[in-house]
Amino acid sequence: MVQRVVVDEADSMMDQHSFGRQIEQVLDMVRTSNRTQMRDEQAVFVSATLPKLIRERIIRRFPDVVHVTTPSLHRAPQRLTQTFIDVSKDYQGHRLNALSFVLRTAATDKHLIIFCNSKAHANLVYRQLYKRGIPSLLLAGPNAERKTRSKRADVQTKTADTEPVEAAIAEGEDVSPEVDDLWEKETWFAGQEDVYAAIDNAAEVDSPKEAVEPVSGADVGDLEAQLPAFNRAEVLQAFMSADPIPAHLLPPVAAPAEVSDVDMGALSARRKILVCTDLGSRGLDTTCVTHVVLFDFPTTAIDYLHRAGRTARAGGRGKVTALVGKKDRRLAEQIRLAIRQGGTIH
Repeated sequence: MVQRVVVDEADSMMDQHSFGRQIEQVLDMVRTSNRTQMRDEQAVFVSATLPKLIRERIIRRFPDVVHVTTPSLHRAPQRLTQTFIDVSKDYQGHRLNALSFVLRTAATDKHLIIFCNSKAHANLVYRQLYKRGIPSLLLAGPNAERKTRSKRADVQTKTADTEPVEAAIAEGEDVSPEVDDLWEKETWFAGQEDVYAAIDNAAEVDSPKEAVEPVSGADVGDLEAQLPAFNRAEVLQAFMSADPIPAHLLPPVAAPAEVSDVDMGALSARRKILVCTDLGSRGLDTTCVTHVVLFDFPTTAIDYLHRAGRTARAGGRGKVTALVGKKDRRLAEQIRLAIRQGGTIH
């Protein structure tokens, strides 16, 4: 009989637009089973961020829940450097040029993650970098998209809570949770959920649009290219390896004429770059990552927190470089103000 239940990544797992309904069904079964034995169940909810609505849902089920947070509440670490680049002002709106500059000036970083808001953008960046002589890996499979939270996440809709999961199963997709992150308890941003949820409300964050946003200077063919179906474990293994990236994990596009295959192999062994969606923002051991680049600025402050949290882990140093467009400025400025309470900003 199960008496103790641990729910990791509780902010996502308890979300009614994710696995919330299924998790509550499991908790109901555990409670019913234990009540027949005249005893109470015990539950532990673990999360680096916990929005107010999710916390209230947990409290309703467990009124006597004990909250444990870190002493670094509401503070970014001194060992994390965060830089915001205004793409419109500095690069005339050309994100790819801004990204190329960031990567050229980050030559000493051995492991970098580039975050995009959509699979289409991730695939585009992956292909465009190779065309510019920068090999990278792609982590954005058919089930890579995580539903972005907004301040309206708990508003009732006509769609059943379980419909996204059932639809994914019907299409043969893998809906199992990602591997637990053994380092999550060491993350620097644990407990900052209230501040960043407040930022989302103040910035009037809305749900992202369905259409894929075009990227200045990019080939339309790359934006509409078919997404390759790579094995996630193989991609992550290649990212951690000191060996060159296997040829079948590179994009089917031509590299610059002046860069040979040997040069590309040497480049991919010297520095590993992972292009991904928010699939890579949780559940991965990324203690080796020293630089996170936000090609697309996240749509919520909470998502910014999770992406930035892929570096400066377990007391290490790290850098976050965010590319900010016109539509991102309001949210970006709110985040900058919050970080100034304890972080390093340039």
